[in-house]
Amino acid sequence: MISSSKQYLKNFLILFSGNTVAQIIPFILAPFVARLFSPEEIAVQENFLALASLFAIAAAGRYEFAFLIPKEEKPARQLLLLSLCIAVCVSLLSGITLFFSENIARMYKTPELEPLIILVSPAVFLLSLLSIFNQWMIRKGSYPMITTARIMQSFVQNGGYIVLGYAGFGILGLLLGWLIGVLIPVVTMAVFSRKDLNRSDFHSQEISSLAKEHKDFPTINSLHAFTDILATQFLLYWIITRNYGAAALGFFALMSRYVRAPLNLVGSAIGQLYFREAGISSGNREKEIAVFYRSIKLMAAFSIPAMLVIVFFGPDIFRIYLGEKWIYAGEMARYMAPALLFNILSGVVSGTAILKQRQKQAYVISLIGYLLSLLMFAAGSWFDLSLNFTLICYSVVLSIYYLVLLYWYRKLILEPAA
Repeated sequence: MISSSKQYLKNFLILFSGNTVAQIIPFILAPFVARLFSPEEIAVQENFLALASLFAIAAAGRYEFAFLIPKEEKPARQLLLLSLCIAVCVSLLSGITLFFSENIARMYKTPELEPLIILVSPAVFLLSLLSIFNQWMIRKGSYPMITTARIMQSFVQNGGYIVLGYAGFGILGLLLGWLIGVLIPVVTMAVFSRKDLNRSDFHSQEISSLAKEHKDFPTINSLHAFTDILATQFLLYWIITRNYGAAALGFFALMSRYVRAPLNLVGSAIGQLYFREAGISSGNREKEIAVFYRSIKLMAAFSIPAMLVIVFFGPDIFRIYLGEKWIYAGEMARYMAPALLFNILSGVVSGTAILKQRQKQAYVISLIGYLLSLLMFAAGSWFDLSLNFTLICYSVVLSIYYLVLLYWYRKLILEPAA
């Protein structure tokens, strides 16, 4: 039975209310966190997380995003087991970074990063489990559990930053607070899901067959996700740190964190609902396109006013709320506002490519978009352009890319069935 608009709104409100609390917490605590840590310390944390995310984004083979596809419960549970097994293997494999810790620190011109590489493997494991169990909760329709886990993560992480920051842990405090904050929701969702982890479901032939059936997730979708992290975080942060300094990355990262937060607050809820509702409506173009437009309009109603506020009052907001040393982050937010807007609008319906099994084409489009945007940013440093001008060019290229994605997602829904 197709979910009604009333049920869609009810589920949205459950996710949105939980996400609101989860995002209010860091905003309340942001003035303390921003005054405890310097832009350079924030930069070290962001470079570490970019490295860990590079492994974690595909640590489960992206099979967790196939949980919604099987109609029956048994194959879905087998995909859950498969995801967990792969995540353990990849997390252990990520420990190889320990042998290159000095090289990694030298690459970023950040010696403070070297002793922290030991935490990469645990970070990869927790991030992969967070993704797996979050997608499983979506499969089960356990929206209250998703919101509860998100609130716990937000409270523990941001509270940990402050406690460990005041205790003098410095950069290590940022990472330990982040790790503990991810651990708590992972354990909570794992306990909630324990009844779905049955040994009787472990049949190697059946699981192998499922792995082959959904092979596009590890071969195409994972490569797509890996490229996304590689381009938008790992390489981008490396370019900024190497050419403009750690402080520049600190400003950029904190700007992204606090400007994206209110947008992600709504976007993650709408995106999760869109993925589920569009999947249920699969095969009915009229209902699919209705869900598509409804999701984008709802996101636009929140994001456009937020971006206008940033454009007109960004520097003042950052100065008053986070302190004088963060004014430049507000300037950066102005330049990046268009790209952030179109990013969140296209992001809420990005599940279209998965549902339509057009992941190969999505990957090719993303490669072109990210290559052009990275080249734009790299050119700025090569030709000794100001960071401000480079950010404007980068924002324009990204905006065009996200608009192309939106057009393509719509086209996928409207095209006749094969």
